[in-house]
Amino acid sequence: MTTTIETLLAAAAGDAADVPALMCEGESVTYAELHARVREGAAAWIAHGLRPGDRMACWAANTIDCTVAMLSAIVAGGVLVPLNPRYTSAEVAAILPRVSAPFLVAPGLLAGRRLAAEALPIAGGAHVIALGPDVPEGAVGWDEFRAGAGAAARVEPGEIIAIQFTSGTTGRPKGAVLRQEPFLTTARTWAEVVGLGRGDVYPVTYPLAHIGGFKTGLISPFQVRATAVLIPVVSAESIAEVVRTLPVAVLNAPPAAQRYVVAARRNGDIPGEPAIRVAVIGSAIVPPALVRDLKQELGVGDVVIGYGLTEATGVCTMTRPGDPLDLVCDTIGRPIDGVRARVWAPDATGSPVVGEIEVTGSNVMAGYLDDPAATAEVMRDGWLRTGDLGWIGEDGYVRIAGRTRDMVIVGGFNVYPAEVEHVLADHPSVTDAAVVGVPDDRLGEVTAAFVVVSGELDESELLAWCRERLANFKVPRRVWILDELPRGAVGKIAKPRLQELAVDLLRRPD
Repeated sequence: MTTTIETLLAAAAGDAADVPALMCEGESVTYAELHARVREGAAAWIAHGLRPGDRMACWAANTIDCTVAMLSAIVAGGVLVPLNPRYTSAEVAAILPRVSAPFLVAPGLLAGRRLAAEALPIAGGAHVIALGPDVPEGAVGWDEFRAGAGAAARVEPGEIIAIQFTSGTTGRPKGAVLRQEPFLTTARTWAEVVGLGRGDVYPVTYPLAHIGGFKTGLISPFQVRATAVLIPVVSAESIAEVVRTLPVAVLNAPPAAQRYVVAARRNGDIPGEPAIRVAVIGSAIVPPALVRDLKQELGVGDVVIGYGLTEATGVCTMTRPGDPLDLVCDTIGRPIDGVRARVWAPDATGSPVVGEIEVTGSNVMAGYLDDPAATAEVMRDGWLRTGDLGWIGEDGYVRIAGRTRDMVIVGGFNVYPAEVEHVLADHPSVTDAAVVGVPDDRLGEVTAAFVVVSGELDESELLAWCRERLANFKVPRRVWILDELPRGAVGKIAKPRLQELAVDLLRRPD
């Protein structure tokens, strides 16, 4: 069994040398070529001064050069700090001082944004390395960075390989410190459960900055020598294009992206017989209609549900191929090998016992970066508190009942209302703000906001304020202005009442 990403890539280069490891926009890289590029990149990192344990921040893009930069930094002994390309400069600027990264990698151009140029004024003392041909003055291009580095010296593999930032309940993003061994073991288990195999075509629909992109999107296919297809900008059109032009075997995507493919099939944009054997959905709530559509419209043999957390290195529970519809739609599966789940409800009565779902295993993070208080808040005697309420049936399958926290999952991305509330409250004319989650047919959930203002201010101004300071998936769908926010007896904002009001307002015609 491989124990590091370096040994994984070396083994794949040996037993699957000519199998394509990566594909992206017409370019294909075999496992032998990938291993050589990663070794070359690792040599460059070491030559430029990356020491074991140093952090490499990466405004990650789903491209081959970004994949190589990320993997090679880990092989060189570094710790990866992936940053979502949807983050604003302000969001990245708030994270960088906390990780003290000597290097910041960013695409020269991605989806109309010149991220490397945006990185320069916020990098502090970090060297900015630009991916692609667009290299701004003050940055060094990736090709130049790795030129002439020679062979990489062997370094001891680090136990910690990533600091993955996730939103916090206080609105301040927290960095989950993740270990290398669970990256590899849970990635292999995921691939084995869904039946991903050698040479299978497998699109990466999650961003590489997401645990579902870097670990499940890359390490899982590498474990079984499948082919990961990188999609730089994920959209309905780009996903449909991949399914139409390539024999996709396993489609791992959130419900919204799965619906893109179903709609494209219905519209005639995906002719013939798609090759998808298994569709994997990372969501706690999956409508039965979507499962039926995947099977009937696309001929998918099995739909598998996966549930996980960044703090648990991704996947914790999964349904299994062959499970009946009720288990697929009503549960999040049973724990994968090496993971245990329990329900914490010491004072609960009745059956089933509903409480907070907790998980334990080697997959659980080492803790939050420089935040022992936040770590203690989510850990209980070695068990990770998921923040989700649920119960475990006699069959061992876990059912979700709701959330103990306010987190809203927008198209697979976690959004905590407190972070959005802080941004709204920063506006000089906003005196009070509250954000809630509301159902959305396409994304599952979206945020909506209520504010109290002083002076003249309208919704469009507030939305523009948010767009300048937040990733687009965090921006509220609507902002309503009230004279005052409803509060309970002890003065807390009555969010359930606001959520009901938001749902009602969204149903009304404009």
